[in-house]
Amino acid sequence: MNMFKTIDFMGTLLDVKLKRHELISNNLANVDTPGYKRYDISFEELLKSKLNKSSIPLATTHDKHIDTKKQLMDVKPVIYREENHSFRNDNNNVDIDKEMVEMVKNTLSYNIISEQISKNLKLLQTAISEGRK
Repeated sequence: MNMFKTIDFMGTLLDVKLKRHELISNNLANVDTPGYKRYDISFEELLKSKLNKSSIPLATTHDKHIDTKKQLMDVKPVIYREENHSFRNDNNNVDIDKEMVEMVKNTLSYNIISEQISKNLKLLQTAISEGRK
């Protein structure tokens, strides 16, 4: 992938992380709502399964060949509701400890991705400014 496609893909990852943050916040806000079922978003798992399916690396030697990397860009996040049973009497399946851990993991992941985007943009800026000399 070239740099622009990489930055675009990382932007998509940031969008997914932002949506996951919203879902986790909503889950935490409804921790005491009777019958509430937690929501989450699936994206990384879909990417992993897409990558695992292509066990043979394909080389493209012509513009008309199938681009496997483009197919990765077509993976879309899926929001789902966990319908699993709750051990609570009010049928709420939100575990506040699990949600807080997920929030921290999501925040760290968001920060790492945004830092990578920043480094790629700085690299591009350096290439442009050095190219003028």
